[in-house]
Amino acid sequence: MTAQTWVVLPAYNEQEALPRLLAKMVPLYTEGKLHGRIIVVDDGSRDRTAEIAQMWGPPVELVSHPRNLGLGAAIRTGLNHAVAHAADEDAIVTLDADDTHSPGLILCMVQKLNEGYELVIASRYRPDSRTLGVSPLRQFLSWGAGWLFRLFLPIRGVRDYTCGFRAYRAELLKRAFARWGDQLIDRNDFSSMPLLLLRMRRLHAIAVEVPMVLRYDLKPGVSKMSVGRNVLANLKLIWQELGSHER
Repeated sequence: MTAQTWVVLPAYNEQEALPRLLAKMVPLYTEGKLHGRIIVVDDGSRDRTAEIAQMWGPPVELVSHPRNLGLGAAIRTGLNHAVAHAADEDAIVTLDADDTHSPGLILCMVQKLNEGYELVIASRYRPDSRTLGVSPLRQFLSWGAGWLFRLFLPIRGVRDYTCGFRAYRAELLKRAFARWGDQLIDRNDFSSMPLLLLRMRRLHAIAVEVPMVLRYDLKPGVSKMSVGRNVLANLKLIWQELGSHER
């Protein structure tokens, strides 16, 4: 049986960006390059995000929160849904629904999983990576956060701890849920992504990065992330992880 690729798209008020992203992603499935499902997790949007996802039909599948719970909750819901249906050899991919990540890169990431890696990260800090439309201050803060994570909580092969564009072997996430259950992601803000990566670190996941082009210039509207709160949340996460007795 052909291994499947389950894509998890956490979405909150993305009625402008979601159609553009799905128009690029759905052909990967209809043309047979990928097999599986695209799971749009509507996190209590107040616009037409859920309606747009429903209009597409297969391979797009909608899962909804009745109210906005945050990125961590949306990722947790989507991963739970994918893990419940995926075979061990399947790929589970997460990426943003704001059209800043190129879905074509999924093919390369899945190939890396087929080569034996358990976790593949689309990284902003590899040769040939590009970042467009992000302010110098935000780029500096993102780089600084990554530097602190690498200094105190290094993971072989990983430089980008905060990017949410990742591919996981389903078997790895099944082990993670078996160990932590609903506490696998126990926070709902943007620090949920480095937290999930640190969980993979504890499982000694075999990780690799691939270069990405981050197109923040294509993002409609302003970012939903507060840079200041995110910096503080990441610092708190590092402190908690260093003080944890679980290794």
